Amino acid sequence: MTVAGEAMAILPPKTIRLDDGTTILLRCADEGDALALIEAAKNVFIDGEGMVVDPDEFTKSEDQEKLWIKGLNENPRQLLLVAEVDGRIVGNIDFHIARRRRVSHWGEFGMSVQPGWRSRGVGNALLGSLVAWATSVQEIEKIILRVRADNPRAIALYKKHGFVQCGLSKDVLKLDDGVYVDEVTMERFVR
Repeated sequence: MTVAGEAMAILPPKTIRLDDGTTILLRCADEGDALALIEAAKNVFIDGEGMVVDPDEFTKSEDQEKLWIKGLNENPRQLLLVAEVDGRIVGNIDFHIARRRRVSHWGEFGMSVQPGWRSRGVGNALLGSLVAWATSVQEIEKIILRVRADNPRAIALYKKHGFVQCGLSKDVLKLDDGVYVDEVTMERFVR
């Protein structure tokens, strides 16, 4: 598939051994992953750690998920990676470029790791692969992310990969119990 004559943003599959000896496969997602990605998202939203979305707000259909995957895969400046163990998705990361020409030199990512797979190296592998890929794409100059301020584990991972805080928005989230949570914006220049 191509967009305006450009090739898809494909990374070859890569096998990584985690510190505990578990082997994970990092690969680009395809439309056949739609149902597995929906189930993975539901698990993460139900767990709730570090999430903005409540489980009942996630209502994507399989066809909608396939269109989302297809759209990411058709743009060589976007990426959707999954981490698999024995054919099961245990984490994913997606990078989408800003749409307007004047801001198309940067993009944002979202990442999730399944409960039980956190703090084992899955997020580190996904983020490291994303940064390496973004560095290889000439048009991408900067990666931006937003993270809940009450998620120190994620913030530490982002700092480990060279991201620095560039903003703080107060009281962005209001939890069910009425507690407000700030949001941290972080960035990393790759060019």
